[in-house]
Amino acid sequence: MDPAIDLLQRMVRSESVSGNEARCVALYAEFAEHHGFSPVIDGRNVFFERRRNDGPALLLNSHVDTVKAGPTWTRDPWDGAIEEDRLHGLGANDAKGSVAAQFGAALLLEQQGFEGNLVVCASCDEETGGEGMERIQHDLPPYDAALIGEPNDFAVAAGQRGLVKVRIHVPGIRAHASRPWQGSNAIHAAARVIAALEAPHLNVPGDLTRATVQVTMIEGGTQSNVVADACTLTVDCRTTPEFDNAAMLRHLHNAADETGARIEKISDRFRPVHTPTDVPLVQAALESTGHAEPTVFPSVCDLFWVSHVPALVMGPGQPERSHRADEFIRIPEVLDGVRTYADIARRWWERATH
Repeated sequence: MDPAIDLLQRMVRSESVSGNEARCVALYAEFAEHHGFSPVIDGRNVFFERRRNDGPALLLNSHVDTVKAGPTWTRDPWDGAIEEDRLHGLGANDAKGSVAAQFGAALLLEQQGFEGNLVVCASCDEETGGEGMERIQHDLPPYDAALIGEPNDFAVAAGQRGLVKVRIHVPGIRAHASRPWQGSNAIHAAARVIAALEAPHLNVPGDLTRATVQVTMIEGGTQSNVVADACTLTVDCRTTPEFDNAAMLRHLHNAADETGARIEKISDRFRPVHTPTDVPLVQAALESTGHAEPTVFPSVCDLFWVSHVPALVMGPGQPERSHRADEFIRIPEVLDGVRTYADIARRWWERATH
C-alpha cells in the first residue's frame, strides 16, 4: 500500500474529534519516525523538519481533528474501509486526506533528493477555532511560505475571508398581544434590524470576493399572546480586504442603532487574508496546477495563523463532502495530491532561490 494511503487509513481509524486528537497525533508521529523523520509532539500537534541548507523553508500544514459524527451516518464513521477507489470515514476528506498527501509529498521529495527545506505539521483544533496552530506557530522551525491543506480540489486559494460573529440584543416592552400599542414588539424591531443589514454590496450570489451578512439564529418571545420584550439575533459575517472587520462592525452598529439594540461581539479575531499573486509560491502553484488565476477560500481555516508569510490553501478532495454523513475521499485524489504538493515545493524552491 502506498505510504500516504496507509497513513490516511490509520488516521481515519483513529477517532480525533476536536479536543481528542492525542492518539491520532501519536500514530502520525510513530509513522513518520518509521519512515526516517524525527517528529516532535507539541501538545496535540506534531511536526517534523527536513532542512538541507540555510535557504528558505516551505511549511506544509493541515489538521487531524474532525467534527463529530452526526446521526445520519449509514456506516461506521471510523472504519476506514477502501471500496473501489474510495476510502471512507470521518475526516477522510476534511482534512486527513491533505495530512496524508503532505506527508507523502515530504517522503517523495526525500526519496528524490530534494535540495530545499520543509517543515511538515499536522495540527489540532482547526474545526473549533484554530487553537492548535495558534499555539504551535511560535514553536515551529522557521519557514518562509506555507501551504495549508483543505479539500478544495487543489484550487489555488490565495486568501480567505475574515469572520465576525455577533449577537444583536433588541429590546422591547412587554404587553398583551391584544393591546400591542401599550408595548413595543422586539421581534418587529429585530425585523427592521435585519432589513437594515441588507446592502447592495453584500451577499452577492456566487462571489467569494464579496462580504456576506447572514442572520443564522433568532430567539424571542415568551408565549403566543404576549408582545415580545426581547429578541436576539445571531449574525455571521464574512469580510474581505475591501470590507474588513472594522467596516463590518460599523455596518452592524449602524443597522442596530435605530432600535436601541446592543451588540455583543462573539468573535472578530479572524481578519481577511490575501497573498499577492506575483510571489514565488502563488506562481509555482498556478504553474503546477494549470489554473489561470487564484481564488479565495470561502470560510475560515488555519491560513490566518500563517499570514505573516506568503500562504495558500489547497488540497485533495471536494469541499461538498466535508461535514457530511458518509464522508469519503477518492484514492487517486490523495495520490495526485502527493505529486502536486511535491511539484509545487520543487517549483517554489526554484523560484525562491534563483
